[in-house]
Amino acid sequence: MASISGVLRRLRAFGSLPAQVAELRTMVDEMHRVLMLLNHDVRSGADEALPLFVGYTERLRLDADTAIGAAQVIERQLSELEQSISALRRDG
Repeated sequence: MASISGVLRRLRAFGSLPAQVAELRTMVDEMHRVLMLLNHDVRSGADEALPLFVGYTERLRLDADTAIGAAQVIERQLSELEQSISALRRDG
Protein backbone atom coordinates (compact mmCIF):
# COMPACT_ATOMS: atom_id res chain seq x y z
CA MET A 1 0.00 0.00 0.00
CA ALA A 2 2.93 2.33 0.68
CA SER A 3 4.13 2.04 -2.90
CA ILE A 4 0.70 3.00 -4.24
CA SER A 5 0.60 6.14 -2.08
CA GLY A 6 4.11 7.00 -3.28
CA VAL A 7 3.01 6.65 -6.89
CA LEU A 8 -0.03 8.83 -6.22
CA ARG A 9 2.17 11.52 -4.62
CA ARG A 10 4.41 11.51 -7.69
CA LEU A 11 1.43 11.81 -10.02
CA ARG A 12 0.12 14.80 -8.05
CA ALA A 13 3.57 16.40 -8.20
CA PHE A 14 3.69 15.91 -11.99
CA GLY A 15 0.28 17.57 -12.26
CA SER A 16 1.64 20.85 -10.87
CA LEU A 17 4.83 20.83 -12.96
CA PRO A 18 3.36 22.31 -16.17
CA ALA A 19 2.03 25.33 -14.25
CA GLN A 20 5.39 25.82 -12.55
CA VAL A 21 7.24 25.49 -15.86
CA ALA A 22 4.90 28.03 -17.46
CA GLU A 23 5.50 30.44 -14.57
CA LEU A 24 9.27 30.00 -14.89
CA ARG A 25 9.07 30.53 -18.65
CA THR A 26 7.17 33.80 -18.08
CA MET A 27 9.85 35.00 -15.66
CA VAL A 28 12.65 34.02 -18.05
CA ASP A 29 10.91 35.79 -20.94
CA GLU A 30 10.60 38.95 -18.84
CA MET A 31 14.26 38.71 -17.77
CA HIS A 32 15.28 38.23 -21.38
CA ARG A 33 13.26 41.27 -22.50
CA VAL A 34 14.72 43.52 -19.78
CA LEU A 35 18.26 42.32 -20.45
CA MET A 36 17.92 42.87 -24.18
CA LEU A 37 16.69 46.42 -23.54
CA LEU A 38 19.56 47.02 -21.12
CA ASN A 39 22.07 45.59 -23.58
CA HIS A 40 20.70 47.83 -26.35
CA ASP A 41 20.84 50.90 -24.10
CA VAL A 42 24.42 50.14 -23.06
CA ARG A 43 25.56 49.51 -26.62
CA SER A 44 23.92 52.65 -27.99
CA GLY A 45 25.21 54.82 -25.13
CA ALA A 46 28.76 53.46 -25.11
CA ASP A 47 29.72 55.22 -28.35
CA GLU A 48 29.09 58.70 -26.96
CA ALA A 49 30.40 58.03 -23.44
CA LEU A 50 33.32 59.70 -21.70
CA PRO A 51 36.57 57.68 -21.63
CA LEU A 52 36.17 56.85 -17.92
CA PHE A 53 32.63 55.68 -18.54
CA VAL A 54 33.65 53.43 -21.44
CA GLY A 55 35.31 50.91 -19.11
CA TYR A 56 32.19 50.83 -16.96
CA THR A 57 29.91 50.38 -19.95
CA GLU A 58 32.10 47.58 -21.28
CA ARG A 59 31.84 45.73 -17.96
CA LEU A 60 28.10 46.36 -17.92
CA ARG A 61 27.83 45.13 -21.51
CA LEU A 62 29.71 41.94 -20.62
CA ASP A 63 27.43 41.44 -17.60
CA ALA A 64 24.37 41.92 -19.81
CA ASP A 65 25.74 39.47 -22.40
CA THR A 66 26.41 36.94 -19.64
CA ALA A 67 22.91 37.39 -18.22
CA ILE A 68 21.36 36.98 -21.68
CA GLY A 69 23.36 33.79 -22.18
CA ALA A 70 22.17 32.50 -18.80
CA ALA A 71 18.56 33.32 -19.68
CA GLN A 72 18.92 31.43 -22.96
CA VAL A 73 20.35 28.39 -21.16
CA ILE A 74 17.42 28.50 -18.72
CA GLU A 75 14.99 28.70 -21.64
CA ARG A 76 16.57 25.63 -23.26
CA GLN A 77 16.40 23.72 -19.97
CA LEU A 78 12.75 24.67 -19.51
CA SER A 79 12.01 23.49 -23.03
CA GLU A 80 13.72 20.15 -22.32
CA LEU A 81 11.76 19.88 -19.06
CA GLU A 82 8.49 20.50 -20.90
CA GLN A 83 9.40 17.81 -23.44
CA SER A 84 10.21 15.37 -20.63
CA ILE A 85 6.88 16.10 -18.94
CA SER A 86 5.05 15.58 -22.23
CA ALA A 87 6.86 12.27 -22.77
CA LEU A 88 6.00 11.13 -19.23
CA ARG A 89 2.35 11.99 -19.76
CA ARG A 90 2.30 10.17 -23.10
CA ASP A 91 3.96 7.06 -21.71
CA GLY A 92 1.88 6.70 -18.66
